[in-house]
Amino acid sequence: MRTAFCFTPDRAFFPPAVRAIASLIAAEPDEAHEIYLVCEPGDVTPGFDRLPARLRERITLLTLDFSAHDRRLSGKGRFSRAVFRRLFLAEVLPDPIERIVSVDSDMVIVRPGLARLADFDFAGAPLAAAYDMIFLMDFKGEDDPLVKRFRRSRAALGLALDTPYFNAGLMAIDRAAWRRERLTERVTTALSEAPQRYPFMEQDALNATLAGRFAPLSPRMNFMGDFFLLDLERRIDPIVLHFVNAPKPWNLGEWKGEARFAEDYRDWFHTSPWPDWAAAPDTPGWRRSRPPLTKVRRAFASRLAHFLATQPFLDGPLRVAG
Repeated sequence: MRTAFCFTPDRAFFPPAVRAIASLIAAEPDEAHEIYLVCEPGDVTPGFDRLPARLRERITLLTLDFSAHDRRLSGKGRFSRAVFRRLFLAEVLPDPIERIVSVDSDMVIVRPGLARLADFDFAGAPLAAAYDMIFLMDFKGEDDPLVKRFRRSRAALGLALDTPYFNAGLMAIDRAAWRRERLTERVTTALSEAPQRYPFMEQDALNATLAGRFAPLSPRMNFMGDFFLLDLERRIDPIVLHFVNAPKPWNLGEWKGEARFAEDYRDWFHTSPWPDWAAAPDTPGWRRSRPPLTKVRRAFASRLAHFLATQPFLDGPLRVAG
């Protein structure tokens, strides 16, 4: 099935998006991925055409004025209107593309496996995606304030407590099914008519519209958030690392997480057309060890692992229960 891997950054995320693309190619060097950078002309960071030829030649840069598509939508806080671009990929990509893999710019691909997304059977669902921590935090315990907040958020979307909620950072989209269900029109209409209902913007609106009707991918395909705190990385062997929270690991002066992630971005940017992105403090506040596995985290990890081990993920079962 002809598949496009798509990245949709604004100008603030353009260099990290290129880093993500480079990691995809490095993880699967023998795959002839069709890779698209889809953005507005003003988002392209100067120096893009100075990328090494072996990288630049793999990327199709598709620039267009998105105002014709998203003029009724508004960004929020640190999120610009670029977050909505994934909603329009089925409209703007070349017609022969049958499957679209939308990848967030704050992801890094660390193992082979994404190519499999081209061949999975979604059983009629318009997309495949991984459960978000907005859903998985339930396994931390009912008394946790964040769990209560996320449950209220899902209920406000009209979702039952046991209805899965996915993260939109990595979505594999069946283009024909997406169009057949008019998802672009339905989701953008919902967002324009009642934006206050969707604090997590297009992700909330997609989840409210689909109400659990998506093909579930395992956290191998989108390892995010609290997963990094629960000592599950070595058991899950993630393919995609997703740095959902701020600051990002390329914000070298602000990052307080594990040093290995900041060092990866620093080293890549050092030899890129954007070496100024590699500037780091003399004594950065990066952690040299894994986050401590507290009693609360250990209990959360155990409950979460047992749940994940029971799920029929599209990419295969997880053997994480211990």
